[in-house]
Parts: sequence; structure tokens; C-alpha cells
Amino acid sequence: MALGFLPRGGIADWGSPIGLIVHHALLLFAVVNPIGNIPVYADLTRELEIRERGNVMKLAVLTSLFVVTIFALIGDWSLVYLFNVRLGELQIAGGVLLFIVALRGVMAQGPVYQHPKDSRMLAVFPIAFPIMVGPGAITVTIITSGAIGQFLMVITAVVTFSFVFLVAWNADRLMRLVGPYAGMMIARLLYIFLAAKAVAMVLDGTTDFIHGLYPSDPNAVSMLF
Repeated sequence: MALGFLPRGGIADWGSPIGLIVHHALLLFAVVNPIGNIPVYADLTRELEIRERGNVMKLAVLTSLFVVTIFALIGDWSLVYLFNVRLGELQIAGGVLLFIVALRGVMAQGPVYQHPKDSRMLAVFPIAFPIMVGPGAITVTIITSGAIGQFLMVITAVVTFSFVFLVAWNADRLMRLVGPYAGMMIARLLYIFLAAKAVAMVLDGTTDFIHGLYPSDPNAVSMLF
């Protein structure tokens, strides 16, 4: 009753560009999953100084926003004509890279990346790609751009990564509240889930690849597995 002043239906049904932006920003935010990755952000940057850690997160978010904006503007054309790859192949490649990151995180005795002098590279890989912006976020960007238009998708990306930055910027502070030992356990557990997500990406990409080989046979995947 108290919320009766709100328009009926979902956010996307509010009948304005703002409703579309909010709706798709929430979707992209969920795919990027910065809250779930807080322990990973903190673990990857825990050997850096506070100022350098902030610079890493700024660069990571700006890189992620740049990648999403590029795919919002040129969409699947860039995959097919510029790089000559398909979404399924991108999923497989991103899944392999993400699995390597997760494996290093689970097996590492100390910091996952030993050299603070490589902080810029750390921001680009693996924080920006494939943790913040992986094949899932790219796929959502391409599909959403086709649905709501390039201009609204770019605004959606800016809104999304503004909130991603707030979460990533405060990742270390949030983990200090949890405590060092609990934080380390949570981070290692999250790396295991990242590995599982990487495997799912590879399987999804393989499924799309098989469907591409046998487009007329819907049972081709089940026959091979």
C-alpha cells in the first residue's frame, strides 16, 4: 500500500529510458558480480599500498567500462568481422583464462601476483578481464545493445561501473571487517566458484560450437556427451 505511488509492472515497464537503464544496469551489475568478488579483489591487491590499490581499481573499472562500451557500439560485428570469432569461442577462451586465475588463487601460498610493479597489468588482467568483464558480461552487453540501442547501453554501462567502482574501491576495507583468516578462507572459496564458473563457460561455448556444426540436429549435444 505504501508503494502504491510506484508504476505497476517491473522496472523495465516504467515507460521511460530511465526505467530501461535501471533495469539493464541491475542485470549487468549482477553479471559482473562485484559484491561476490569482493574477497577476490582484496586478495589480488592485498600486497599493494593503499594509494596503489586505489589506482589499480580505477584502472580496472575504466578498462572494463571501455571494453563494454566498445562492444555496446560495435556489438557482434566486431566478433564476426573484426576478430572472426563467435560468442561460443569467446566463452571457451574466457573460461580457460578464468580457470587459470582461479587455479592460481586456490594454490597460491602467498599473494597471487607477487610483483607490485606489475600493478597496471594486474588491473587489466585478471581484474578487468576476465573477472569484471568476462564473456558473460560481453554477451549481455551485445544482446542489450540490440534491444535498447547503443546510446542507452553506453549510459547503462556508465551507471553500472560507477557502482562497481564503489564496491571494488572498498573491497579491502570490507574484508578487514571480516578479519584476515576468514577473509583468506572466503577468498579461496570464491576462487573455487570462479573455477566452476570457468568450467561452465567452456561447456556453454562447446555446446554452442557443436550446435553450429549440427544446426539441424537438436540432439547432437546429448549424443556427444
